[in-house]
Amino acid sequence: MINRKEVIKIVKRFVLPVLIILGLAFFVKAQFGKFQEGYKQNVEGKSYSFPTLEAIDNERTKLIESVSPGVATVFTTQEITVNNPFFDMPFGDFFGIPNTPQFKQKRQGLGSAFIVDVDYNKKVVYLLTNNHVVENAKDIQVQFKNKMILKGKVVGGDKLSDVAVLEVPFKKGIEDFASKNVLKLGDSDQLKVGSTVIAIGAPLGLSDTVTIGIVSAKNRQIEDRPGEGFIQTDAAINPGNSGGPLINVRGEVVGINTAIIAGAQGLGFAVPINQAKWVMDQILKYGKVKRSKIGVIIQPLTADLAEHFGVNEGALVSSVQPGGPADKAGIKAGDIIVEVNGKKISDISDLQNQVMKNPPGSKLKIKVIRDGKELTFDVVTVPLESDETASTEESGQAANIESAIGLIVKDITPELIKRYGLPKVDYGVLVYAVKEGSVAEEAGLQAGDIILSVNKKPVRSASEFWQIISKAKNEKQDNVLLYIQRGDNRIYTTLPLR
Repeated sequence: MINRKEVIKIVKRFVLPVLIILGLAFFVKAQFGKFQEGYKQNVEGKSYSFPTLEAIDNERTKLIESVSPGVATVFTTQEITVNNPFFDMPFGDFFGIPNTPQFKQKRQGLGSAFIVDVDYNKKVVYLLTNNHVVENAKDIQVQFKNKMILKGKVVGGDKLSDVAVLEVPFKKGIEDFASKNVLKLGDSDQLKVGSTVIAIGAPLGLSDTVTIGIVSAKNRQIEDRPGEGFIQTDAAINPGNSGGPLINVRGEVVGINTAIIAGAQGLGFAVPINQAKWVMDQILKYGKVKRSKIGVIIQPLTADLAEHFGVNEGALVSSVQPGGPADKAGIKAGDIIVEVNGKKISDISDLQNQVMKNPPGSKLKIKVIRDGKELTFDVVTVPLESDETASTEESGQAANIESAIGLIVKDITPELIKRYGLPKVDYGVLVYAVKEGSVAEEAGLQAGDIILSVNKKPVRSASEFWQIISKAKNEKQDNVLLYIQRGDNRIYTTLPLR
């Protein structure tokens, strides 16, 4: 006969665990039943319901619907000079082309923009876009999401960052629509690689197009844009997207979409919104962007150089402009700049950003490492866009001519000769970039050319080149004669000025 103690022992050993397992099974079944209510499946009708994915989809749709009204399409008309293939031939009259070496032709352009502010005192709506979208445009039409089309005006543009500010006047009640759809500007410094981003614009004329991707990289350096670190994304960006917003999952604008690398597959680039905000503030305050320089040529601190100099981070000064701010302060070639106004300098882009964003005339405390010792110098900056002796009027005139001709030239330096394998010349300026469809391109100029002389006058600096061009333009010359070194060959060509 089993006694009471043995019964209790059996219950504890066998019955109790079974009851616990049954209880857990019941609980799991009950929870799974609730879970199944959300995940409904009809095998015959093949309909499914996934609430988590549906919630994400709904939130994304709401986000895009809230942001899209703040995005506008920009239509531009530009006037370009075209070489006449029928000059002095009888076919020109047949095609209605004037019998001149060149003639003016209108070209239509397309881009995007987005609302950033409504100024009730000035009675205008401000929009941000890319500078290349509206540069040299004779006519700008801005079409809003409510189908209203108004004439736009460029408040100011900045070629270096590719940012421009547009304004449209208060007409047809646009101020009411715009005030409800001003896009919130976020903080691009908080972006992380892998963050989800959405591009909105009118690629290839397809308005209200939305593409989604992630941040592929940050602080991408583009060769002709020193100091401007771009956001790289795999969100599709095509011609027409330029000037549209790149937004994060909170609906904040973190960048301005811009197509920089032609023919790139799966690569999109955007101007960080923090950079664009700074440019916009400068334009609205001064009518242009004021940047500084200190008169040094710098190079990356590679692993080998870092080991040689005994410094891990910073920007290596390869040469100093004679008589420039850095030279006057005492900075020398071979110094490694590690700090500006107390802010650490990790690489070239850090230094360029910290220097350029100060207004000309600013005093910077620059710390360098020289022969293992720390030295600090007070350097007073000068304007980036002109020589220290150039007047504001001359600087503005040169910038306008540079933009009209579509040409960027630079002083030839040992660094550029080494980087591009340029032929050694006694004097000249380097053709650094030629704008597509510009007068310079029509003249046959190519990046990498070295302009030796203008109208048989030798040129030794970029400023001297533009002074000669400005003088020729003021004298109403139709063109100038250029003598060019291209590789091992030297050729003559003419550059139209009208």
